[in-house]
Amino acid sequence: MKTSLYTKVGKVVKKIFGIEDFSLFRKNVHKRLGMIFYHKKYTADDIITVMKEMGMKRGSLVCIHASMKEFYNYSGTTEELIDKILETIGGSGTLVMPAFPDVRLFSDTYIFDPINDKTGAGYLAEVFRKYKGVQRSINVQSSVCAIGPLTDYLCNDHHKSRDCWDTSSPWYRLCEKDGLIFNLGMPRNYISTFEHCVESILQYEHPYWAQFFTKEKVYKYYDEDKNVQMYKSITSEIERRPHEPTIFKWLTKNDWAHSKISNLEIKVFYSKSCLNKMLNLGRLGVSLYWVPSSKKYIF
Repeated sequence: MKTSLYTKVGKVVKKIFGIEDFSLFRKNVHKRLGMIFYHKKYTADDIITVMKEMGMKRGSLVCIHASMKEFYNYSGTTEELIDKILETIGGSGTLVMPAFPDVRLFSDTYIFDPINDKTGAGYLAEVFRKYKGVQRSINVQSSVCAIGPLTDYLCNDHHKSRDCWDTSSPWYRLCEKDGLIFNLGMPRNYISTFEHCVESILQYEHPYWAQFFTKEKVYKYYDEDKNVQMYKSITSEIERRPHEPTIFKWLTKNDWAHSKISNLEIKVFYSKSCLNKMLNLGRLGVSLYWVPSSKKYIF
Protein backbone atom coordinates (compact mmCIF):
# COMPACT_ATOMS: atom_id res chain seq x y z
CA MET A 1 0.00 0.00 0.00
CA LYS A 2 1.34 3.39 -0.99
CA THR A 3 1.81 5.62 2.05
CA SER A 4 0.93 9.31 1.88
CA LEU A 5 3.31 12.07 3.00
CA TYR A 6 0.82 12.85 5.81
CA THR A 7 1.20 9.35 7.20
CA LYS A 8 4.98 9.40 6.92
CA VAL A 9 5.19 12.71 8.79
CA GLY A 10 2.74 11.39 11.38
CA LYS A 11 4.93 8.35 12.07
CA VAL A 12 7.94 10.59 12.62
CA VAL A 13 6.02 12.88 15.01
CA LYS A 14 4.68 9.89 16.95
CA LYS A 15 8.19 8.52 17.32
CA ILE A 16 9.69 11.83 18.45
CA PHE A 17 6.98 12.58 21.04
CA GLY A 18 6.24 8.99 22.06
CA ILE A 19 2.61 9.13 20.94
CA GLU A 20 1.17 5.67 20.31
CA ASP A 21 -2.34 6.68 19.23
CA PHE A 22 -3.01 10.13 17.71
CA SER A 23 -6.78 9.76 18.13
CA LEU A 24 -6.47 8.99 21.84
CA PHE A 25 -3.90 11.78 22.24
CA ARG A 26 -6.30 14.31 20.68
CA LYS A 27 -9.16 13.12 22.91
CA ASN A 28 -7.04 13.49 26.04
CA VAL A 29 -5.90 16.99 25.08
CA HIS A 30 -9.45 18.01 24.21
CA LYS A 31 -10.69 16.72 27.56
CA ARG A 32 -8.02 18.55 29.56
CA LEU A 33 -8.78 21.83 27.80
CA GLY A 34 -12.53 21.29 28.09
CA MET A 35 -12.36 20.71 31.83
CA ILE A 36 -10.88 24.20 32.20
CA PHE A 37 -13.81 25.92 30.48
CA TYR A 38 -16.84 23.66 31.03
CA HIS A 39 -18.19 22.88 34.50
CA LYS A 40 -21.98 22.65 34.11
CA LYS A 41 -23.31 19.21 35.10
CA TYR A 42 -26.01 17.37 33.16
CA THR A 43 -27.98 14.16 33.50
CA ALA A 44 -29.33 11.40 31.29
CA ASP A 45 -32.67 13.22 31.28
CA ASP A 46 -30.97 16.32 29.85
CA ILE A 47 -29.45 14.25 27.03
CA ILE A 48 -32.79 12.55 26.33
CA THR A 49 -34.53 15.93 26.14
CA VAL A 50 -32.14 17.09 23.41
CA MET A 51 -32.40 13.79 21.53
CA LYS A 52 -36.20 14.05 21.58
CA GLU A 53 -35.99 17.63 20.28
CA MET A 54 -33.91 16.21 17.42
CA GLY A 55 -36.55 13.65 16.52
CA MET A 56 -36.18 10.62 18.80
CA LYS A 57 -39.56 9.24 19.86
CA ARG A 58 -41.45 6.03 20.50
CA GLY A 59 -40.83 3.60 17.66
CA SER A 60 -37.65 5.33 16.42
CA LEU A 61 -34.75 3.44 14.91
CA VAL A 62 -31.75 4.95 16.70
CA CYS A 63 -28.03 4.36 16.24
CA ILE A 64 -25.50 5.86 18.64
CA HIS A 65 -21.79 6.53 18.34
CA ALA A 66 -20.33 7.87 21.58
CA SER A 67 -17.06 8.91 23.18
CA MET A 68 -17.39 8.59 26.94
CA LYS A 69 -14.23 10.65 27.44
CA GLU A 70 -16.42 13.66 26.66
CA PHE A 71 -18.93 12.78 29.40
CA TYR A 72 -16.78 14.24 32.21
CA ASN A 73 -19.58 16.60 33.30
CA TYR A 74 -22.22 13.86 33.16
CA SER A 75 -23.98 13.00 36.43
CA GLY A 76 -25.21 9.47 35.94
CA THR A 77 -24.27 6.00 34.79
CA THR A 78 -23.86 4.49 31.35
CA GLU A 79 -26.66 2.04 32.09
CA GLU A 80 -28.98 4.89 33.07
CA LEU A 81 -28.47 6.59 29.71
CA ILE A 82 -29.06 3.37 27.74
CA ASP A 83 -32.13 2.52 29.81
CA LYS A 84 -33.69 5.94 29.25
CA ILE A 85 -33.07 5.75 25.49
CA LEU A 86 -34.75 2.33 25.41
CA GLU A 87 -37.61 3.66 27.51
CA THR A 88 -38.09 6.58 25.11
CA ILE A 89 -38.18 4.51 21.90
CA GLY A 90 -40.23 1.79 23.60
CA GLY A 91 -40.80 -1.79 22.53
CA SER A 92 -41.57 -0.71 18.96
CA GLY A 93 -38.20 1.07 18.63
CA THR A 94 -34.79 -0.37 17.80
CA LEU A 95 -31.46 0.71 19.28
CA VAL A 96 -28.19 0.08 17.44
CA MET A 97 -24.56 0.69 18.31
CA PRO A 98 -21.30 -0.16 16.52
CA ALA A 99 -19.66 -3.37 17.74
CA PHE A 100 -16.57 -4.01 15.64
CA PRO A 101 -13.96 -5.89 17.67
CA ASP A 102 -10.81 -4.22 18.96
CA VAL A 103 -8.40 -3.93 16.02
CA ARG A 104 -5.57 -5.06 18.29
CA LEU A 105 -7.07 -8.55 18.07
CA PHE A 106 -6.69 -8.68 14.31
CA SER A 107 -4.24 -11.13 12.78
CA ASP A 108 -4.24 -13.74 10.04
CA THR A 109 -5.24 -16.33 12.64
CA TYR A 110 -7.93 -14.22 14.33
CA ILE A 111 -11.34 -15.85 14.71
CA PHE A 112 -14.17 -13.47 15.55
CA ASP A 113 -16.27 -14.50 18.55
CA PRO A 114 -19.51 -12.48 18.24
CA ILE A 115 -20.70 -13.50 21.70
CA ASN A 116 -17.58 -12.82 23.75
CA ASP A 117 -15.26 -10.44 21.87
CA LYS A 118 -15.32 -6.93 23.31
CA THR A 119 -16.18 -4.10 20.98
CA GLY A 120 -13.57 -1.55 20.01
CA ALA A 121 -16.28 1.11 19.59
CA GLY A 122 -16.05 2.53 23.09
CA TYR A 123 -17.40 2.01 26.59
CA LEU A 124 -21.07 2.86 25.92
CA ALA A 125 -21.19 0.36 23.04
CA GLU A 126 -19.47 -2.31 25.15
CA VAL A 127 -21.95 -1.90 28.00
CA PHE A 128 -24.82 -2.09 25.51
CA ARG A 129 -23.34 -5.22 23.90
CA LYS A 130 -23.78 -7.06 27.21
CA TYR A 131 -27.45 -6.12 27.62
CA LYS A 132 -29.90 -9.02 27.71
CA GLY A 133 -31.53 -9.54 24.32
CA VAL A 134 -28.92 -7.62 22.32
CA GLN A 135 -27.79 -9.33 19.11
CA ARG A 136 -24.56 -8.77 17.20
CA SER A 137 -24.04 -8.91 13.46
CA ILE A 138 -21.31 -11.20 12.14
CA ASN A 139 -18.80 -8.91 10.51
CA VAL A 140 -15.22 -8.38 11.63
CA GLN A 141 -14.72 -4.98 10.04
CA SER A 142 -17.97 -3.24 10.93
CA SER A 143 -20.20 -5.27 13.22
CA VAL A 144 -23.18 -3.75 15.03
CA CYS A 145 -25.25 -4.67 18.11
CA ALA A 146 -28.99 -4.11 18.17
CA ILE A 147 -32.14 -4.71 20.17
CA GLY A 148 -35.71 -4.20 18.99
CA PRO A 149 -38.07 -5.41 16.26
CA LEU A 150 -35.73 -4.46 13.39
CA THR A 151 -32.77 -6.38 14.84
CA ASP A 152 -33.00 -9.43 12.58
CA TYR A 153 -33.49 -7.29 9.48
CA LEU A 154 -30.47 -5.19 10.33
CA CYS A 155 -28.08 -7.89 11.55
CA ASN A 156 -28.79 -11.27 10.00
CA ASP A 157 -27.21 -10.77 6.56
CA HIS A 158 -24.09 -8.82 7.45
CA HIS A 159 -21.70 -11.74 6.83
CA LYS A 160 -23.42 -12.32 3.48
CA SER A 161 -22.64 -8.82 2.26
CA ARG A 162 -20.25 -8.43 -0.65
CA ASP A 163 -18.63 -5.71 1.43
CA CYS A 164 -19.48 -4.62 4.94
CA TRP A 165 -21.41 -1.48 3.94
CA ASP A 166 -23.45 -2.69 0.97
CA THR A 167 -27.23 -2.88 0.64
CA SER A 168 -27.37 -6.03 2.81
CA SER A 169 -25.47 -4.39 5.65
CA PRO A 170 -27.05 -2.88 8.78
CA TRP A 171 -25.44 0.45 7.91
CA TYR A 172 -27.30 0.74 4.62
CA ARG A 173 -30.51 -0.70 6.08
CA LEU A 174 -30.37 1.91 8.85
CA CYS A 175 -30.53 4.55 6.13
CA GLU A 176 -33.17 2.69 4.15
CA LYS A 177 -35.40 2.81 7.26
CA ASP A 178 -34.45 6.46 7.85
CA GLY A 179 -32.79 5.79 11.20
CA LEU A 180 -31.61 8.58 13.47
CA ILE A 181 -27.83 8.35 13.85
CA PHE A 182 -26.65 10.21 16.94
CA ASN A 183 -23.08 11.21 17.77
CA LEU A 184 -22.58 11.89 21.48
CA GLY A 185 -19.24 13.50 22.27
CA MET A 186 -17.71 12.54 18.94
CA PRO A 187 -15.38 14.97 17.08
CA ARG A 188 -17.29 17.91 15.62
CA ASN A 189 -16.66 16.92 12.00
CA TYR A 190 -17.21 13.19 12.47
CA ILE A 191 -20.16 11.84 10.49
CA SER A 192 -20.65 8.11 11.12
CA THR A 193 -19.89 4.65 9.80
CA PHE A 194 -22.82 4.92 7.40
CA GLU A 195 -20.75 7.35 5.34
CA HIS A 196 -18.93 4.31 3.92
CA CYS A 197 -22.14 3.24 2.19
CA VAL A 198 -21.30 5.93 -0.37
CA GLU A 199 -18.23 4.16 -1.76
CA SER A 200 -19.96 0.78 -1.48
CA ILE A 201 -22.86 1.88 -3.68
CA LEU A 202 -20.89 4.06 -6.10
CA GLN A 203 -18.14 1.48 -6.71
CA TYR A 204 -20.21 0.18 -9.63
CA GLU A 205 -20.56 3.63 -11.18
CA HIS A 206 -17.07 5.14 -11.25
CA PRO A 207 -13.43 3.96 -11.02
CA TYR A 208 -12.63 6.44 -8.24
CA TRP A 209 -15.04 4.63 -5.94
CA ALA A 210 -14.18 1.18 -7.30
CA GLN A 211 -10.61 1.48 -5.97
CA PHE A 212 -11.96 1.06 -2.43
CA PHE A 213 -12.97 -2.54 -3.23
CA THR A 214 -10.25 -4.49 -5.00
CA LYS A 215 -9.30 -7.36 -2.72
CA GLU A 216 -11.24 -10.39 -1.53
CA LYS A 217 -10.49 -11.41 2.02
CA VAL A 218 -11.64 -14.37 4.08
CA TYR A 219 -12.74 -13.84 7.67
CA LYS A 220 -13.39 -16.51 10.28
CA TYR A 221 -15.88 -16.54 13.14
CA TYR A 222 -17.38 -18.86 15.72
CA ASP A 223 -21.02 -19.78 15.32
CA GLU A 224 -23.38 -20.43 18.24
CA ASP A 225 -22.09 -24.00 18.54
CA LYS A 226 -18.46 -22.82 18.64
CA ASN A 227 -17.78 -24.20 15.18
CA VAL A 228 -15.48 -22.14 12.97
CA GLN A 229 -17.24 -20.63 9.96
CA MET A 230 -15.97 -18.37 7.19
CA TYR A 231 -17.24 -15.56 5.01
CA LYS A 232 -15.68 -13.49 2.24
CA SER A 233 -15.68 -9.71 1.95
CA ILE A 234 -14.33 -7.33 -0.66
CA THR A 235 -12.02 -4.70 0.78
CA SER A 236 -8.89 -2.77 -0.15
CA GLU A 237 -5.59 -1.77 1.37
CA ILE A 238 -5.83 1.72 -0.08
CA GLU A 239 -5.03 4.47 2.41
CA ARG A 240 -7.98 6.61 3.48
CA ARG A 241 -7.77 10.08 4.97
CA PRO A 242 -11.21 11.64 5.49
CA HIS A 243 -11.96 15.34 5.47
CA GLU A 244 -15.61 15.54 6.51
CA PRO A 245 -15.89 19.38 6.32
CA THR A 246 -15.92 18.90 2.54
CA ILE A 247 -19.29 17.20 2.98
CA PHE A 248 -20.66 19.23 5.88
CA LYS A 249 -20.81 22.44 3.87
CA TRP A 250 -23.37 20.78 1.58
CA LEU A 251 -25.61 19.40 4.35
CA THR A 252 -28.81 21.19 5.39
CA LYS A 253 -31.23 20.97 8.32
CA ASN A 254 -32.96 18.14 6.45
CA ASP A 255 -29.74 16.11 6.71
CA TRP A 256 -28.50 16.78 10.23
CA ALA A 257 -28.85 18.83 13.42
CA HIS A 258 -26.47 19.89 16.16
CA SER A 259 -26.77 20.86 19.82
CA LYS A 260 -24.63 21.05 22.93
CA ILE A 261 -25.02 20.43 26.66
CA SER A 262 -22.16 21.85 28.69
CA ASN A 263 -19.13 20.43 26.88
CA LEU A 264 -21.03 17.57 25.21
CA GLU A 265 -21.51 17.85 21.46
CA ILE A 266 -24.70 16.14 20.28
CA LYS A 267 -25.31 15.62 16.56
CA VAL A 268 -27.96 13.67 14.71
CA PHE A 269 -27.94 12.61 11.08
CA TYR A 270 -31.25 11.96 9.35
CA SER A 271 -29.69 9.03 7.61
CA LYS A 272 -31.85 8.56 4.53
CA SER A 273 -31.68 12.19 3.48
CA CYS A 274 -28.01 12.49 4.42
CA LEU A 275 -26.95 9.37 2.52
CA ASN A 276 -28.84 10.46 -0.58
CA LYS A 277 -27.15 13.86 -0.40
CA MET A 278 -23.69 12.25 -0.10
CA LEU A 279 -24.44 9.85 -2.99
CA ASN A 280 -25.42 12.74 -5.25
CA LEU A 281 -22.27 14.60 -4.25
CA GLY A 282 -20.19 11.48 -4.88
CA ARG A 283 -21.54 11.22 -8.40
CA LEU A 284 -20.24 14.75 -8.96
CA GLY A 285 -16.80 13.84 -7.63
CA VAL A 286 -17.24 15.39 -4.17
CA SER A 287 -15.56 12.99 -1.79
CA LEU A 288 -15.11 13.09 1.97
CA TYR A 289 -11.58 11.79 1.40
CA TRP A 290 -8.61 13.94 0.62
CA VAL A 291 -6.58 10.72 0.42
CA PRO A 292 -7.27 9.25 -2.09
CA SER A 293 -8.17 12.47 -3.86
CA SER A 294 -10.90 12.54 -6.51
CA LYS A 295 -9.38 15.57 -8.25
CA LYS A 296 -7.51 13.60 -10.91
CA TYR A 297 -10.72 11.88 -12.05
CA ILE A 298 -13.33 13.07 -14.51
CA PHE A 299 -16.92 12.78 -13.33
